[in-house]
Amino acid sequence: MKRAGGSEAGGFSLIEVVFALTFLAVGILAVASMIPAGTRGVTQSRVLTSGLMSAQVKLEELKGKDYTPLAAGTFSDTTSVFTRTWVVTDSIPMAGCKKIDVTSRWTDSHGTQTAQLVSYVTR
Repeated sequence: MKRAGGSEAGGFSLIEVVFALTFLAVGILAVASMIPAGTRGVTQSRVLTSGLMSAQVKLEELKGKDYTPLAAGTFSDTTSVFTRTWVVTDSIPMAGCKKIDVTSRWTDSHGTQTAQLVSYVTR
């Protein structure tokens, strides 16, 4: 389009601006709808990490004990939202060795979750 003086007019029409703003709004709403899913994923990962850490703390405590006082059997305790169960088995996989199996259980929005760690100690 030319002006009266012979120069061309620049800029955007009102319709172009409305279309650009509409596309921008749709894009922003699409990204905003993904934020709750990301937040749920971060929360679930945090709880899983805490459950694993609960089992790891108990496993390290048991591995730090001397071989002889480490009694065979099944034991459990509860820490905050986690129920830890540990099983000490004699002579597995061979004589002079004890197997330690620690399981941490908790309930979240996805149901009952578990984390299990296994280690061995020798004389």
